Amino acid sequence: MDVLSLNDEALMRAMQNASRSSMTNEIFAEIFRRYQARVFAWCVRITGNQDRSVDLSQEVFFKAYRHLRTFRGDARFSTWLYAIAYNHCLNSLKKHASEPVDWDDAICEAVPDTRALEPYAAVERNQIYCLMWELVYATLSPLETRVMTMHYGHEVPLAEITGRLALSNPSGAKAYIVSARRKLTRALEQRAKVA
Repeated sequence: MDVLSLNDEALMRAMQNASRSSMTNEIFAEIFRRYQARVFAWCVRITGNQDRSVDLSQEVFFKAYRHLRTFRGDARFSTWLYAIAYNHCLNSLKKHASEPVDWDDAICEAVPDTRALEPYAAVERNQIYCLMWELVYATLSPLETRVMTMHYGHEVPLAEITGRLALSNPSGAKAYIVSARRKLTRALEQRAKVA
């Protein structure tokens, strides 16, 4: 069986019907290859934590593998997998919120790295980063913010953003980038005048 030629739903049916575990593993490896980056991106988007999202995305695939018999084919495979990812990340956030603070992490974040050339450079960068995002959220619409984040933060091409977000204007995502840049330039000029 050539797993590369099968669509996602056909792969799931083949995996559900596979008699040998080696075949199941081969098929699931292909599913993992196709969706690993997207599931990781979903986890980051939901939790806002890249480090934790590495583990969460792997846990999502383990959960999908354990529950592969629950895939009925009523919806697309990606919908089923993203639902697992969404629920798993929300449960993780709830669990994490109820756990006591991990003091090692809290102390490491609060204490600057004394081995750095300039110990307060990281703190300054973090403040600039926070100010930048305050400016973005105060100036741009949610859609403009999303387009800017996808394009500049995740390096998604404009044509792909236009398709993913189903943007109907003739210029697509480019129009939102142009508008966002103008707004941010005006906002920065106004701040410079005040300062």
